[in-house]
Amino acid sequence: MSGDDLRQRLVIGCKILSREGLVRGFGHLSARLPGAGAFLISPRVSLALVEEPDLATVTLDGQQVAGPRPMPMETPLHTAIYRRRPDVMSITRLHPKMVLVLSVLGRTVAPVHSFGTVLPRPLPVFPSSALIRTPQRAEALADALGDAPGVILRGNGAVVVGGSIAETCVRAVYLEESAEILYRALSIGAPCYLTPEEAEEGGAEILPPVDLERAWNYYADQVLRDRAGAGGRHGGAGP
Repeated sequence: MSGDDLRQRLVIGCKILSREGLVRGFGHLSARLPGAGAFLISPRVSLALVEEPDLATVTLDGQQVAGPRPMPMETPLHTAIYRRRPDVMSITRLHPKMVLVLSVLGRTVAPVHSFGTVLPRPLPVFPSSALIRTPQRAEALADALGDAPGVILRGNGAVVVGGSIAETCVRAVYLEESAEILYRALSIGAPCYLTPEEAEEGGAEILPPVDLERAWNYYADQVLRDRAGAGGRHGGAGP
């Protein structure tokens, strides 16, 4: 994927996360620049307002080297994870409401329905609600994340990672959907969680590139329709 395509896709991802209510005034999304020792990240503004010229370029040691706006305060969590996880190509920091509700109870989110298997096992819960503003906190968060696809922050949202912007955003959407289903189920009874075998099988069916792209294209299309309806100029959803 070219640098221009990556920038376009990152902006669309920002607007998907905002449109789906997973972020509001706060939150960020990043994407690794292949072979560059750096990544693109949304700046310190609401994701709903991010456009391509706003994106910041940050090195893996945390230095902003391009972009007109300052990088987010929690950029250290991105650098720590990218350094630890060569498989991770995109990271988002979110504040999904239902995930937050469960987090203040000390509960994780485990797969209870088919689409939830994009996160095939219970996510670790990071015990601190503090902002991840320092390298020390970022390293502790990366420890908690381990090799998981995401981590829940007690009283402070979640971090979701993926092998692409599409995978990260789709996982984020279905994390919140899983949390809402789990919350509703807990209000009336004992949920029937998917077994590890069911979760693995479901994830294998949803995460192949063609089906991952199918989900991404749906959410990207909603963003592009919104922009067209508002009279904004846009390109395609990207490759």
